[in-house]
Amino acid sequence: MLAILTALLLAFPRPALAALGGGLFPDAAGHWAAEPINFLGALDIVHGYPDGTCRPDQPLATVEAVSLLLRSTGYSSAGNLPDRPGVLSPQPTTRPSTAANRGTAPALPAGVAWAAGDLALAVEQKILLPEEMQQSLLLGPAPRYLVWQLLARSLKTPLRPDAPLDFSDAALVPEEARPAAATLASLQVIRGFPDGTLRPLDTITRAEMLALLVRMVEDGWLNPAPERRLEGWVQEVKQDTGRAGNLSGTAGNRGTRPQSVAAPRYLVTISTPAGGSKDYPLAAEAGIFNLPLPTPFALNNLHVLAVLNRRNELAFVKAYGPRQPGQLTVNTGTVEKVVQGRNLQLVLRDLDHDLNTYDVTWATTVPEGLSALKQGQWVKVTLNGAAVWNVEPLKVKKVSGTVEAIEGRKLYLDKFDKDVGNVFLDWERARLSDKDGTEYTGGGGLQAGARVEITCLDWDKVLEIKIL
Repeated sequence: MLAILTALLLAFPRPALAALGGGLFPDAAGHWAAEPINFLGALDIVHGYPDGTCRPDQPLATVEAVSLLLRSTGYSSAGNLPDRPGVLSPQPTTRPSTAANRGTAPALPAGVAWAAGDLALAVEQKILLPEEMQQSLLLGPAPRYLVWQLLARSLKTPLRPDAPLDFSDAALVPEEARPAAATLASLQVIRGFPDGTLRPLDTITRAEMLALLVRMVEDGWLNPAPERRLEGWVQEVKQDTGRAGNLSGTAGNRGTRPQSVAAPRYLVTISTPAGGSKDYPLAAEAGIFNLPLPTPFALNNLHVLAVLNRRNELAFVKAYGPRQPGQLTVNTGTVEKVVQGRNLQLVLRDLDHDLNTYDVTWATTVPEGLSALKQGQWVKVTLNGAAVWNVEPLKVKKVSGTVEAIEGRKLYLDKFDKDVGNVFLDWERARLSDKDGTEYTGGGGLQAGARVEITCLDWDKVLEIKIL
């Protein structure tokens, strides 16, 4: 057992928990798996027992492993409390399995009625095989090799049975589990112990299962409740004097631990590239990890991963390094496209009509978020190396008229505008476009007598001239 704990400590180093309480579960405080336990607890994947504990070192039953995996994949809803008292989070799905409706689901073994919906759905999704619907298997402690099979089936990707399994006890992996083990090892989901073993026949603990699930989330194989997970940086932390001290922390069954009614409350402003800058209250029992000092004010300017509970409070926060600029450069243009996906990108059409694709990172700041940007919107983009550091939407002015004269750096319109006048300086630096916004390809360039629309910040900051 000591060897197991040593190995897992290497995989998940003991976190530094801020002195803001013990996190969501008192028996997880200081545990090697405190981070994954609090992360999944904040997402309501783990609810714990009525006494508020999660009992991380207890063996995990196979039926519990199935329910945890389903909830982590998003197949199963974590909206209701489990029907069975004292269970580490398994609960029925909110919709019945279509296989069950057709009468094709295997018979439900005794003792697992509380997980009927999850089990039927697992069989339907081919995560659990019909022949595995046995009472002794479902209620018994789950061996590692069986959990590997469940995880590999959930990937919905071809297995890699020929991938190397370079561990000293690889021969102990049952033949039917070898493709799953080889696949997960090749994907670095399972990494073995420091002594070069996998220990496939050992029972998996609750904490070990949660650590595996979080690793799959981090690697992009699982994506539970993405709308409640944030990555960005902390712009400000302030004490929230307008909220009562005992607003209770997170949703779900956390037991009956007493809370201090005088506990201070905090508002944390987090900037995320997709959503912009928003204020979030810090939950009373939030788990905060990797802080340099035991105070929420130490979050200022740090890169964070965070999870919101159902009250839209920060229930889990993991801090990383500070947001620090390198060599900054600026480019101005119009938004061509925001590329969505796991890795966000911004495509900018600059003043030369060149299309530039820039990576968006956690450090990217957009006041209202990338989702608020519109195609054709004028922005000033500050770059930190090759990545977007800041996006500033520009308030532009538009003036239409006929070019009366061009004298060197000055362009004269035939009409006087009350905001910017009728003389425009350094017009030749502006983007020259057709009326539809594409690059102007007409011969002779801009000449007197042309009907134009000028987009500018002011009379001496011309951005685009459209020839109409």
